[in-house]
Amino acid sequence: MGFRVFIPALLAALIFLSGCDRETEPIPSYIRIDSVSVKTLAGQGNPIHEISALNVYIDEQFIGVYEIPCTLPVLFTGKHKLSVIPSVRINGVVNQHVVHRLFKRADTTIDLMEGKITAAGNIILQYKDNIEFPWVEDFEDGNSELVRLYSVKGDTSYITTEAFSLNGRYEGNTRCMKVVIAAADTAKTVDMASFKYFGNLPFMGTDIMLEFDIKTPVPVQVAMIRKNSSGKLYLPYVYLFETGGKWKRFYINLIYELYNQPADTEIQLLISPIKTEEIKTEQIILIDNIRFSYPK
Repeated sequence: MGFRVFIPALLAALIFLSGCDRETEPIPSYIRIDSVSVKTLAGQGNPIHEISALNVYIDEQFIGVYEIPCTLPVLFTGKHKLSVIPSVRINGVVNQHVVHRLFKRADTTIDLMEGKITAAGNIILQYKDNIEFPWVEDFEDGNSELVRLYSVKGDTSYITTEAFSLNGRYEGNTRCMKVVIAAADTAKTVDMASFKYFGNLPFMGTDIMLEFDIKTPVPVQVAMIRKNSSGKLYLPYVYLFETGGKWKRFYINLIYELYNQPADTEIQLLISPIKTEEIKTEQIILIDNIRFSYPK
C-alpha cells in the first residue's frame, strides 16, 4: 500500500519541478549567417572559394562549428562581438570541416534581442598579412604555368572558355585549362604540373595549401615531386573521385609530406587525371582557379 502511494507522490513532485524549470528556462537570441565572401588583394588570386563552415565565437567564448548557411541560438542579448574563423573540407572529405588557418579571424558587432533572429550579413574574410602566394592561376590572361609533363599521342591540353558554376555561385563563363585524355591513350593518365619547383617552404608543421576547381568524369591523383639533397621522389598525395558532371573545389593541405624536410627541399605540384582501365572513350577534364599559399 505504501509503495503504491509513493509513486504518484514522486511523479507529482517531478512534474512540479519540471514545470518550474520551464518557467525559468532562458529564451535564446538567434544569429543568422547566410554567406561569406573572400576579399583578395593583388597577387592573391580571385575571390572564388568554398568555405563550408564557421567556427563561431561571442566575446571570445566558443559557441560551436556551423555549416553555412546557419541560424544559431545563443544566450546573449544586447551588443556583443561576433567572431568567426572559416573552415573548409580538407582533401575532399565531405563531413570533415577543418580550420583554414591562412585566413584572419573576422570580427563584427552584433545587437541581439531575446527570441529574435538577428542577421549577421555577409561575412568578409581576408588572408593574414604574412601569407605567400607563389602560384595563382585562373587562365584569364591566356597564359598558364600549369603544363603537361609528358606527351602521349592524342592527349591534349589547352586554355579554353567553358561554363562555370560552383554550387550555384559564380555562374558564368570562365577561362580554364582543358585536358583531353585520348581514347587510345595507353598511359591512362595525363600529368598536369606546375611549370616550376617551389622552394623556401615552411617545414615545421605549418599549413601549406593547394586549392583548385575541377570538373572531371574520372578520378584525379594529386601528387608532388619532392627533391632535395637526398634525391628526387614522386609522392602520390590525395586521390580524388570524379565530380559527377559538376565543378568542385578542393583544398589540399601539403603539410604531411613536407614536415621536417631539409631546408633545401623543393616541390613540383601535380594534378593528374586517370582514365581507368574500363574506360575506352576520350575523357575531358577542366581545371581552374589554382592557388598555392602558405605563411612566410
